[in-house]
Amino acid sequence: MREEYDGIIVGAGHNGMILQAYLLRAGLKVIAVERHVELGGGLDSHENPRVPGYWHNVHSNNHRGVSDLMWYKDLELERMGQQYIRLPVSVSMILRDGRSAIWYNTEHDKTAASFAKFSARDAKTFLEVQREYADMGSLVFAREIYNAPLPLEEKISLLEKSEAGRRYLKWRAMSIRQAVETLFESEEIRSIVTFLSVIRGFEMDEPGFGHVVPASIALGVNTQMSKGSSHRLAHSLNKAVVKAGGEIYESSAAVRIIVENGEAKGVELEDGRKLYARHFVASSINPQQTFLDLVGRDKIEPAFAARVEKFSYSVTTPLFTTHLALNDRPRYEKAEALDPDVGRAWYIILGIETMQDIQDTYDDCHAGKIPRKPSLIGAAPGQHDPTQAPPGGATAFMWQIAPGRLSPEAGGPEHWDKIREEFLEQRIDFWSEYAPNIRKSIVDKFGMTPIDVERHLPNMVGGDWMVGEMSEQQYLHNRPFPECSGYRTPIRGLYLCGSSCHPGGNITGAPGYNSAKVIAQDLGIAPWWKPHDVRELWTGMAEAKKA
Repeated sequence: MREEYDGIIVGAGHNGMILQAYLLRAGLKVIAVERHVELGGGLDSHENPRVPGYWHNVHSNNHRGVSDLMWYKDLELERMGQQYIRLPVSVSMILRDGRSAIWYNTEHDKTAASFAKFSARDAKTFLEVQREYADMGSLVFAREIYNAPLPLEEKISLLEKSEAGRRYLKWRAMSIRQAVETLFESEEIRSIVTFLSVIRGFEMDEPGFGHVVPASIALGVNTQMSKGSSHRLAHSLNKAVVKAGGEIYESSAAVRIIVENGEAKGVELEDGRKLYARHFVASSINPQQTFLDLVGRDKIEPAFAARVEKFSYSVTTPLFTTHLALNDRPRYEKAEALDPDVGRAWYIILGIETMQDIQDTYDDCHAGKIPRKPSLIGAAPGQHDPTQAPPGGATAFMWQIAPGRLSPEAGGPEHWDKIREEFLEQRIDFWSEYAPNIRKSIVDKFGMTPIDVERHLPNMVGGDWMVGEMSEQQYLHNRPFPECSGYRTPIRGLYLCGSSCHPGGNITGAPGYNSAKVIAQDLGIAPWWKPHDVRELWTGMAEAKKA
């Protein structure tokens, strides 16, 4: 029998499932196909096979403000059993001498007091930015994430007419480094603000990202973790899909997007089955896989194929991850003696004290070298969520930014297989300098290299979990290419809905949410939800100013 659907989605990561759930509830018959048995892509969690009861989130961990997002509420994920834990002490950057800069989730005065240990002026600046840029953060930066990007000229024209818009434009042309160095004077505060920006995938010295700094300060770190492991969110999204009458074909890799007369007509699977689409096919995988591998060069224009080939992946987002199962949480003795809130923090930053520390890591990554020194950020999920570890125990991880595609001089990508254990032990040794109880508390340990990530999730070339470098040429209206920035592609009926689209990676759900609105519009379907429209919002802001 001919299998026919209104739409087919390639890839059941969180964006693909969000898109599917929205369109199912709009009355469409939509199927998703996924190469893995496990759904969710980066929502990847596993129970340790050697020490049962310890759960490791081997990819995604911090789900910034997810339970406040519109798709979380629209899809009623709490009714699917999803729970989130808010973490009041978001980040502690610990220095070798035991001092720490602590960024709290909502207690801005406490953050300022911590920053004041390094600079009274920087503490004052933090509070001023947090207050003065609140509207810019919520009405411009955050809303832009959950809307197809506007053409640059139109966006600038609209934003110039409101105070919040002008605040955005004031910083937009700068790099993150320039914005941070304009605002703050102390190396320590510059470093924590910069590192928390670049660990989200933004390039430090690229122009066009300066607005990220005041917006991030205004919106806050907003740390949250999915109770019961990161994969619990994937499970909840799958339940939302099933409740809406949908189905996902697991272990069903797509090998071809069927294109006839310039229009996407279906998907062929690895086992030979052909699924046909009456209205659309949406791909959540990267552009090269979508257009060169699945569609085929013969179905696209040579000039467009050349642009697809040039789509680049970041060398500063791949990570080497140290995972530990512990019989006690990491105890940062010296730092906790000076400030007990260090022991309550979610993220811990180690090895970053100056801007040069970040620059050294970046220089090594761009050169395709093993990082010359540790620069770590991580957390202890099992400390904050008892369901992820046995009583009294904890799981913990540390991320080290490291290039997946090592240069030939550094041994090439496969060199990671040779040095995995040595590199793991070096990270643990460094971690132990701050938390001396680590070594004696280890029940089990393992390391994951950037190449391990790519092998498991080929979408993430070189381990790039942003699925495309966040450069000025691949951001907003340019992501992944100008002609695809609104989720539509040059092939009729073919859409993009993954992290290679605006606004990029992280667990935002924005590509899935935004593409649902675009596809519904193209099919003449009135959304059952209330999607954002930044054109209306920003026009209203300008008109309110006139009044």
